[in-house]
Amino acid sequence: MTQPLDLNLLRYLLIIDKYKTASTIINHLGISRSTLNRGLAQLRSHFDNELFILSNGQYHSTALAKDLMSRVFPLLSGIEDCLCKTSDSPLGKLKGTLSIFAPTYLSEPVTVGLMAGLQEQDCQLELKSHVWPIDNMPNLDSGDFAIGINSFPFDCSGNIIQRRLGSVTIGVYLRPDNPLAKFDSIDIGQLEKVQVALLDPGANVQNQENTVIERHGVTLKSAITVPSMHAALSCAERFNYLVFASNAYPEYRRRGLTWRPVTNDGHPIEYEYGFIYHRTWYQHPAMNSLEKILRSSFQQVISLNESSTTGSGSKVQVKGIGAN
Repeated sequence: MTQPLDLNLLRYLLIIDKYKTASTIINHLGISRSTLNRGLAQLRSHFDNELFILSNGQYHSTALAKDLMSRVFPLLSGIEDCLCKTSDSPLGKLKGTLSIFAPTYLSEPVTVGLMAGLQEQDCQLELKSHVWPIDNMPNLDSGDFAIGINSFPFDCSGNIIQRRLGSVTIGVYLRPDNPLAKFDSIDIGQLEKVQVALLDPGANVQNQENTVIERHGVTLKSAITVPSMHAALSCAERFNYLVFASNAYPEYRRRGLTWRPVTNDGHPIEYEYGFIYHRTWYQHPAMNSLEKILRSSFQQVISLNESSTTGSGSKVQVKGIGAN
């Protein structure tokens, strides 16, 4: 019993004892009959014992085999539990910083929900938010616990994993006394000459709502450019500008603004969003937990608001939050 043993062969002890016949054993293990015979021969040589006696086509355990199994089974079960069981709070075990790169129109609505989810996980990480770099991808170093959130899909290298989070219906915030507020939805052709408050691309990266609208052939022009979505919505409230945004700012509806979806030939205009991270974190329990928190945060803030009844009684349909 001095030669090294392939520990995988210890499973043979348990499987042979449980299934008895060679055909059932090799089917369960996914091996050939010759592989089974070779493995059993190695076990017999290592322990210097027959271990199993073949009688009438069935294997019967020797006393030594039974003793070995009584000691091996708890160890193998513990290993399987360790490999298969996800930590109850994987985020709570990480130390350091969680860095999030995102344009503010995506990060602002979900920050509170994200923080709440992290606290529920007993997360001790310091949260640092960064504006998405202009005309570039964020530097997601392999050693950092960091993600980027933006429109999906991403044009990224093979070292980056990208995940779809969902889709957003684009609409406009406007005052109830705005002539366009009388419509349940606003056709994109009605937006050619409206007064729009735009976000500063230098501070927030190109606003995806504006980009998608312009992709449909409408050129947006405005005499006002502001540094944040909240500044834009405040201008809409006071000066009767329109602001392109998802229905993710319910506090401004309570303050007097209303929201209408933008359509093209009667169909909602949408864009997809997702997040990215370095491939070294792929399938890590902490990253899996963070993804669940992100999905929950976006679903609560964006999907629930967009599914709510608009001021005129119409419903806005939203695609479900996807997993890929």
